[in-house]
Amino acid sequence: MRLQTVLLAGAGMVLAGCNTTQSGSPTAANPASGPAVASADAQQPLPPIYEPLVDMRRVNPAKYQRDLAECRQQAAPQEAAARAARQQQAAGTAVAVGAAVASFIPVSSYRQARTLSHATGTAQDVGMASAEAGAVTADQATADYALVVDSCLSHKKYRLLR
Repeated sequence: MRLQTVLLAGAGMVLAGCNTTQSGSPTAANPASGPAVASADAQQPLPPIYEPLVDMRRVNPAKYQRDLAECRQQAAPQEAAARAARQQQAAGTAVAVGAAVASFIPVSSYRQARTLSHATGTAQDVGMASAEAGAVTADQATADYALVVDSCLSHKKYRLLR
């Protein structure tokens, strides 16, 4: 019973550390907080997952930035899929590492050792399978994102260098 408690607590801590999602705005939970608090707690925008390489000769930089922002907006679903897949990859890796660490828990009997070995082995397999699936999905979604952004910029008559 004690071993199960330790394993469940460890798994819960690993999974809780992987949760990086934000729910709602900072002022939604506390409507009494003013705009100064909301601006201080505002989340920084995430960096782009792909930066196109464009020939900038005879290109207005301000117009290019507007067009690039519009193209990135068109590719927003692919970007969200890529970011979610990267998060799945990180969570799977964390589960596998947590299981590997849990395999070093000392036990007092052969039966407990066998049970621990099976449980940690299965958790490592599941974690690595999840991480691998997340990596493959993230790579495909990132490629799709790049394709959408590049196609959009090409349609707007920008010359892509790669």
